[in-house]
Amino acid sequence: MDRFSFLGNPQDEGLFDIYSRQRVLTFILLVTLMTFLPLSIKNFVIGETLLGFCLLAFELSLVIEVFGILRLNRNILGYRPPLFLLAISMVLSIHVFGTLATYWVFPVVTSIVLLVPKKMAMLANGGIILTSAVAALPHQEPTVTLRFILALLFCVSIAHYVIETVRKLQANLSYLSTRDSLTGALNRHQLDVSLITASEKAKMEQATCIAAIDIDYFKDVNDVHGHDVGDQVIKTVVKLINCHCRKADLLFRLGGDEFLLLFDNTKAESALKIMRTIGQEVAKGIVETCPEVDSVTLSTGIAESIVGEELELWVKRADLALYEAKHAGRNQVKVNDANHFYSEKVVDLKTSCH
Repeated sequence: MDRFSFLGNPQDEGLFDIYSRQRVLTFILLVTLMTFLPLSIKNFVIGETLLGFCLLAFELSLVIEVFGILRLNRNILGYRPPLFLLAISMVLSIHVFGTLATYWVFPVVTSIVLLVPKKMAMLANGGIILTSAVAALPHQEPTVTLRFILALLFCVSIAHYVIETVRKLQANLSYLSTRDSLTGALNRHQLDVSLITASEKAKMEQATCIAAIDIDYFKDVNDVHGHDVGDQVIKTVVKLINCHCRKADLLFRLGGDEFLLLFDNTKAESALKIMRTIGQEVAKGIVETCPEVDSVTLSTGIAESIVGEELELWVKRADLALYEAKHAGRNQVKVNDANHFYSEKVVDLKTSCH
């Protein structure tokens, strides 16, 4: 979803996951159909044609947009046309029916806080409150209109505060559920989803690589210097890998000193160059960060994706390349040649970290 969609962006400030978003939009559509469609018909019957038309246009635009999101997985109109038509309908209702229609403003402004991105929700609600107050003023005492404005501001402020608190809490929980607590790298639970996405890209002939990474002789670091130094080494390695790979690349901690780096839209030759640089930077960076440790190097096995290949085989090829790197003396990068997977032949491409 883009920035003009209902319920925000799930990767930005969205309040719901994809499944919940679908249920919420379906519920909203049903409620508005049962509410605004009868009101629209009623206004046509009593002669309020303009108001009836606005309500009908709002409902139609909402149906089109929700259909696009739920069935086509894309936005057709965005949230702005339904939002604009709803605001016009509110003001016209108050203009026609006076104080009786002002009660509808409260659920509307609260729903806008929930459904629309923060900045646009604030602008929309500010406009609705102002225009609704102007429309209500001829129908009631100024003091009543003032109370109406204050009540709406109070309602909107509370709604914004609660929703923002929930969004922050949700973001924190999402981070904790997807990240390794020690290093901040993505955890193993996120790996399958990311590999499936990368595999789909391979079907569109977009090269993708994975690198299986081990810290050489890490057990010796723990045994000699203790687990506190070992933890510092792991955190430093993760930091250096993240600093020297691209923003689109994803680093996963599989456990202990084992990592997997997913290269987006990258061929094996490019992944090799990046891992060579990372290996050199880790060797230098550990000396500066953990001077008590003599040296830390990486062994890496790289495998490029193949169209139609099972994910397990793709990961296994990277593991085979990693095994060859260790067997050949560690502190190097090896690339598994997909054409020779079944013979387990690995192209020998060493780093220059020595």
